[in-house]
Amino acid sequence: MSALPSPEALAKLLSNVTSTMLGISFRPVPSADGFAEVWRTVTLPIPGARPLTVGLASDQPSCGVLSAAMFSCPVEAVDQSMMSDSLRELTNMTAGLVKSSLGLDQALGLPKVMAGDHMPACGPPPTTQSVVLKAEKLGLLLWVSEGVAA
Repeated sequence: MSALPSPEALAKLLSNVTSTMLGISFRPVPSADGFAEVWRTVTLPIPGARPLTVGLASDQPSCGVLSAAMFSCPVEAVDQSMMSDSLRELTNMTAGLVKSSLGLDQALGLPKVMAGDHMPACGPPPTTQSVVLKAEKLGLLLWVSEGVAA
């Protein structure tokens, strides 16, 4: 069984999605210090022989900017459902790339917006690989964990 993608590989996978769609590339940073306190989190299970969960979280301001880019509208026009839709779509595409990079022949589950508005926990090491990402003033947290999160 291959190891989970490294933080650098996760950053590259997500940036492959965002640079193509939105013209935004992310880089790994040591921590989420300085990001806004309110977060939106989406998780996506990949059930099967090697069950995984992919999670993506964004602080509210970053989620608004990403959503505006995805919907080609001003940030002021972005509402809560647009933010959820954007983050679900980014999670879905990133999970597909994670699945491909690991050579898994498993169907993706459905992305789910998690309740709560605080910085999410990444799960217990060593079964979780996570990376905090930054692009300009945008912040994201991406993780992959072994097992399907409840």
